[in-house]
Amino acid sequence: MNTEWLRCFVVLAKTLNFRRAAEQLHMAQPSLSRAIAQLETELGVQLVKRTTRQVQLTTAGQVFLTEAQAILLRTEQAIRAVRQTAIQASGRLGVGFTEMALQTIVPKVLSVFRDRFPQIELDIFEACTENQVEALQLAKIDVGFLHPPLRTSFLTVLPIDREPLMFALPVGHPLSLQEAIAWSELANETLILHQRQDGPVLYDYIIHCCERAGFTPKIAHRATGQTFIGLVTAQLGISLLAPSMQQVKNPGVVFVAIADDAPTLEYAFVWRREDASPIVEAFRQVVEEVAVEW
Repeated sequence: MNTEWLRCFVVLAKTLNFRRAAEQLHMAQPSLSRAIAQLETELGVQLVKRTTRQVQLTTAGQVFLTEAQAILLRTEQAIRAVRQTAIQASGRLGVGFTEMALQTIVPKVLSVFRDRFPQIELDIFEACTENQVEALQLAKIDVGFLHPPLRTSFLTVLPIDREPLMFALPVGHPLSLQEAIAWSELANETLILHQRQDGPVLYDYIIHCCERAGFTPKIAHRATGQTFIGLVTAQLGISLLAPSMQQVKNPGVVFVAIADDAPTLEYAFVWRREDASPIVEAFRQVVEEVAVEW
């Protein structure tokens, strides 16, 4: 029996919603439906009742849920034991991340991995997406948390999350009282953006949105990380930030939704496709576990 089918069933049983379960599993909804159907065929019983409005477990499904969770737990324990045996000796793992990614699952992943593999030394490397890709190619780091799309094929990409960006404005700015701001309203504003080489796809999209709204943006004070928030607080311009950056408490900044064509910031975990290191594999497993809970 395919353990992936079991994992699909357990997530579906917890959410009772095919769309949400597929999102948590990072798979297409038809693929999830097919996995559940294959599991039911293998068992010869119906596990899930589907209607146009709701999903319910059958009596057999409720019984099987307990057994499936036990099987997955035992499988996870076995895999963990084998991996821990494989990396008993001390080692190191270079981990890269962007500052935006640091506001998501990165701290939890690092904490869980540290508790599980205390003998492994973690070398932390904060850098933009482009610099992480270069560091991965040169083997300066082993894994990274960054922002697709990527202009390379030597990495395996595990999607984690995505969120639409928002405008960050200084408190008291005339536009800060609006529920949403259109691109055309920024014609006379200064935009605080990252360097293009640090994220060319997002940079070009922002410029495109401005030009489509009928103006060429005034760009100044190109910055990285929390510097954006500081410059906005100093009333030097407007920036675009992920909603998760609101966790960085700053009473001088207001976040406002983008009314049209909001750029989306994607988060992903990556590693070299040909890297067979048991340490990298153990770290990837932790990322997947935390991502499902997240």
